Amino acid sequence: MQITTSVHSLAGRLAERTAHHDLRSRWFGVGRSVIAVAQLSVLLLTPAKALLVPVVGMGEFPRCDTVRAASAWCIGGDAVGMEPRRWLLIVVLLVAASGYRPRWTVIPHAWAAYSVAVSISVPDGGESVGMIMCFLMIPAGLADSRTWHWHRPETALSPSWRTVSLAFFLAIRVQIAYLYLDSAISKFGVADWANGTAEYYFLRDGMFGASRPWDGILLWMSKSPLIVVSLTWGALLIEIAIGVCLLSSGRRRKAGMVMDIVLHGSIILTMGLWSFALVMIGSAIVCATPDRRTAEPVAAGFDSGAAEAEAQNPGRSAVPCPECGAAAASTAAVSPV
Repeated sequence: MQITTSVHSLAGRLAERTAHHDLRSRWFGVGRSVIAVAQLSVLLLTPAKALLVPVVGMGEFPRCDTVRAASAWCIGGDAVGMEPRRWLLIVVLLVAASGYRPRWTVIPHAWAAYSVAVSISVPDGGESVGMIMCFLMIPAGLADSRTWHWHRPETALSPSWRTVSLAFFLAIRVQIAYLYLDSAISKFGVADWANGTAEYYFLRDGMFGASRPWDGILLWMSKSPLIVVSLTWGALLIEIAIGVCLLSSGRRRKAGMVMDIVLHGSIILTMGLWSFALVMIGSAIVCATPDRRTAEPVAAGFDSGAAEAEAQNPGRSAVPCPECGAAAASTAAVSPV
């Protein structure tokens, strides 16, 4: 009996959570746009010949074998130049970043992210994360019939779309949380991270080291053992905290998003890695999307609160809220008897 009670309790909480779930908000829109802008920065600021430079031991790029043949860099063969392909991807990402018609742009956005991730020869990791995020956002995008993802929804989301969207939203949060937790925990097995000196060497790295105009002060600060250890271990603790928060409640997810912005904003200021940092920040914003607190029924098929209000105030009826689909009271016209 105790097991049955627990199952019913879990089912009730899941039903309530599903009833409150709706990713059609500015939070989701901002996160998706930030990811698209990060991908745009790679294509806008880098010519095709630099993105597709040959790599020793791997041959020519783009590689169009197996599933990579679906990439925009491969379709059409030699009949289409690489620069026109790059500009095609730029246009797709510009439309996605603008927030126009999420239902119709979410799949082209995922295709563009896939094309960049599997075809360019010098990825930095952000391309793969962006691709995964774009594929996991497809169900939420298909459920979004708004003209712009900056607008409030005018209709309620159907229960089936709520369920599918919630499942993929949880998958997004688990995926991003795993990235941070795995990144932090695995670093403890590296000597420089474990003894707290990793940041000293990173700041002096020839490719990803401290950049101007902050290089002078950062290199000076890194001469202090206390500062170096604080920066190194602090980064690990923040990564763990972000991973835990993104798996928690709405308020804690927002705290995780703030820490994510601080962490990657600091990386941008000190070492660059703009596209990677923006992809991770956009992903954290998506993960922080709060539930929409509606007055929709959870499982009983009607809103008991609305029914009680109707009983106490005859002549008032519940009509759909044009912004969130919740039940809102409005005075009905009653003919005198």
